[in-house]
Amino acid sequence: MSPIPWNERPAAVPMPKAPAVFGLSRSAIYRAAAEGKIILRKLGSSTLVDTESALAFLASLPVAEVKADARRKAA
Repeated sequence: MSPIPWNERPAAVPMPKAPAVFGLSRSAIYRAAAEGKIILRKLGSSTLVDTESALAFLASLPVAEVKADARRKAA
């Protein structure tokens, strides 16, 4: 999936689409919201994920350390 340009990002994403957009499971989104790290909004019966807060949450996560597998030979 190609990145969405900043000027074309929606302010909020409906919950059914949020896992695919943000790369987080539905459970992870609700957990982060319960911890106050992601903002959820209600529009009638729909739950919307605030895009800015979700992106800020992702940016706050630590960078993964990837270690070379000693068993593999360099090509």
